[in-house]
Amino acid sequence: MLKGIIYLLMSVFFMFISSILFAADSGYVERSKLMQNIRLEFSVLARMSREKIEFDESLAESARLNLLKLAASTPTIFEDDDLPINSEALPAIWENWDDFVSKSEDLEFVLEGVDTSTLIDLRGSLGNVGAACGSCHQKYRMN
Repeated sequence: MLKGIIYLLMSVFFMFISSILFAADSGYVERSKLMQNIRLEFSVLARMSREKIEFDESLAESARLNLLKLAASTPTIFEDDDLPINSEALPAIWENWDDFVSKSEDLEFVLEGVDTSTLIDLRGSLGNVGAACGSCHQKYRMN
């Protein structure tokens, strides 16, 4: 339970700091922070589903809602096509913008369907999130 609270506090802290820093950053830095925050929130759900941390319904729901907000912000944050040499984003994102936005909307859709009420429900609905992430990363992220 204590680990869950710590993860929740870390999540809120990173979201707060990121929202402050996003205003002044380049597109690349914003995208990088977005992906880090998505990874952080998803890891809470993934670790719960594998029982690496104790299942906590309110923490799971908080992570899901944070993921929804992050997913909804993805197209806006990716509008800037700044591509430094160390970027993992492929130019195909901006060449196929409508498809990219559609994949972002797909992630939002599957996140709406994630059931955080019990560990069994979480496990049963989390695979779709991974598939949605993978669908976009296969096409638009450098390996």
